[in-house]
Amino acid sequence: MKIAQNLLPVPPHYMKAAEQQQVREMTGPTGRPAGDHRSAERIIEQSPVFARFLAGRDYYEVEDYLKQQVGDWTASNPNPESRANAAYDLDKVLRFIDNLDDRTLNASHSRNGKIDGFSSDGYSTEPHSEASVLKAFSREGYSVLRNLAT
Repeated sequence: MKIAQNLLPVPPHYMKAAEQQQVREMTGPTGRPAGDHRSAERIIEQSPVFARFLAGRDYYEVEDYLKQQVGDWTASNPNPESRANAAYDLDKVLRFIDNLDDRTLNASHSRNGKIDGFSSDGYSTEPHSEASVLKAFSREGYSVLRNLAT
């Protein structure tokens, strides 16, 4: 007799080890995989960490730099495909950072669905926090993520 297992669904902001490794190996934005036709709005809506990030004022200091790394996910970008690809790439980065080992970070809690460590409405970041990693990524790119513990 087979016993049904009641497994809880994996929260959308959790990342499996294979996906974490994929992000570590990225050298630039990749866009959505073949067959993923979600809009930027849908990607943001399905990502608690992305939605919370945009709901606050924390991203103002890093927004323009993030756009240089992943592209423009906002309505300012008139191309819906480009906007969706940028949203997909930023979602991967935000989820990766949210999954970092919080024992190596300050003012951060791993896998809580938000980027911790912003202060003063996003105009400063706690040293060695998820927010400081995002700030470093926004300025230096994907290489910042390569050797971080998850």
